[in-house]
Amino acid sequence: MLGCCIDQPEHFCACIVPIFKTLNHTELQKISTLIKKKNYPKNSMLFSKGDATSHLYILRHGRVKLYETSEDGRQQILRLLEPGDFFGELALITEKQYYQLNAETLEDTGICLLSRDDFKELIHQNPEISLGVMQALTDRLAYAENFISTLTLKTIEQRLISWLLALAEKEGVLTPEGIRLTINLPRHELASLFGTTRETISRKFSKLQADGLITMNGQKQIIIINKDDLASLTQL
Repeated sequence: MLGCCIDQPEHFCACIVPIFKTLNHTELQKISTLIKKKNYPKNSMLFSKGDATSHLYILRHGRVKLYETSEDGRQQILRLLEPGDFFGELALITEKQYYQLNAETLEDTGICLLSRDDFKELIHQNPEISLGVMQALTDRLAYAENFISTLTLKTIEQRLISWLLALAEKEGVLTPEGIRLTINLPRHELASLFGTTRETISRKFSKLQADGLITMNGQKQIIIINKDDLASLTQL
């Protein structure tokens, strides 16, 4: 599928989505003709909870947060989306006619949109897509269960460390000093992700640095000095 994205960049949005991985070039070409591309500036609302469902969203570039808002206005981020992620599919294949979460861009973002009707027609014509959707939903459920467990059973420090370790696994760069990470989320968004305050997140970073587990270079760059020692602190 990645080769398709490189060789046929006009089909990029179709071929990066796992639920379309069983389709051939002709079928991907057809999907590409149905997809509309839009760009959104930072802090744009893609949809709000309760909005009528309309599209499958595919993230071309940028980042998006999916979140709930409490009655007193506090946000709880439930998922952070990176290029290649897709969202909104659950509302398109169930009887629910409204989005269940809020979606907002965290930076300038490019989105590919596939309409509800076109998506349903694709599933009708290519039943194997349904298997991909089921797998995606299974993965989302496993993520949600792990996320809930982390929020309810782990301390703020353990949540932060778990996230840093996951980021290291995905994007970390090995250097002589340790594993270098780039944190692209501002402190208030991290606080929303972990269900705490910006001040608490800053204190936790400072404590991990004082304990010799990480070094910080400004707000965005962190080096994990000893991954094993850091991981040992996440044990329940």
